[in-house]
Amino acid sequence: MRITNRLLAFLLSLGLTLGAVLVLIEIVARAVGARPIVLDWPGLYRWASGATWGSGFVRLIGVALAVVGLLLLVAQLKPRRPQRLRLQPVDPATDAAVTRRGLARTLRNAALEVDGIDDAHVVVGQHHVRVRAELRDGTAPAMDSLHQAVASAAQHRLDALRLASAPTLSVRISNGEQH
Repeated sequence: MRITNRLLAFLLSLGLTLGAVLVLIEIVARAVGARPIVLDWPGLYRWASGATWGSGFVRLIGVALAVVGLLLLVAQLKPRRPQRLRLQPVDPATDAAVTRRGLARTLRNAALEVDGIDDAHVVVGQHHVRVRAELRDGTAPAMDSLHQAVASAAQHRLDALRLASAPTLSVRISNGEQH
């Protein structure tokens, strides 16, 4: 579930819970014969009984509720980014996948195995994988050969996984101080 959906669901549930608590407080206050505590519901009732569907404020509330409803609908209908990348099945009855995090960790380890690489950062998209490898301090090998070694190691790991839709790989080599 995306963070936007979680935030919208939390805000909606918080609003509904707050509304239910307010109604409960007013019901208890009315039952014990007290005046309205939080919300002047008799005044609200008088206003609502005199308002028509065509009045400006009622229309404004309707438009606001429609906009909120459409935002919730759009947030739910927008396709989510798959968290798992499918692997080519060895057997038709088998369905296997690798998580984005697992693939990133595997490719990071492949880059770290190359001599002269101190650290690596991997970003896995749906159709593209970016590897940024950082040189070890004091190491000054030929950049082209190092780039080729990291790209080859990462591509070898990608090929070994046999992803159903293999992403394109891009590799960048940088010094530790460049970010």
